[in-house]
Amino acid sequence: MSAYWLLALIPFLAGVAVTGQQGMVAVTERVVRRTARRVEGTVTGHLASREATYAALHPVVRWTGDDGVEHERAVPDTIGAHALPEGSRVRLLCVPGAPDSVTLDAPDRYRSAVVGAWAGVLLCAGTLTAVLIRIATLLPEGYGY
Repeated sequence: MSAYWLLALIPFLAGVAVTGQQGMVAVTERVVRRTARRVEGTVTGHLASREATYAALHPVVRWTGDDGVEHERAVPDTIGAHALPEGSRVRLLCVPGAPDSVTLDAPDRYRSAVVGAWAGVLLCAGTLTAVLIRIATLLPEGYGY
């Protein structure tokens, strides 16, 4: 065996990492969607931040909690400012007793996490298939039927 076999570890481990990370996001989204309360909020502005290498706008939303107290927070979702103009009404997911955990009620995060997890599984399966085919082509002629 040569050192080139170790190159197969790169896509396999990348697939494992993508599957694990996206799987955690999907499970977290599922739990939040089941336990959180849906509330209506109003976009009051946008907060600019620097995400990695690009600027992002986070909507600032005001809503009333379970206890009747009005909250206003920047939602950590990066939505285009044109998609949520000031004054627009949005649906939020708010975990009771934790107003800092508010997120926009958008099923897109769950769907993209599931697609990402499946992409990681396909990357792992594709790498294993390629390795098994390569091993099968290297077997001597005496093995087999």
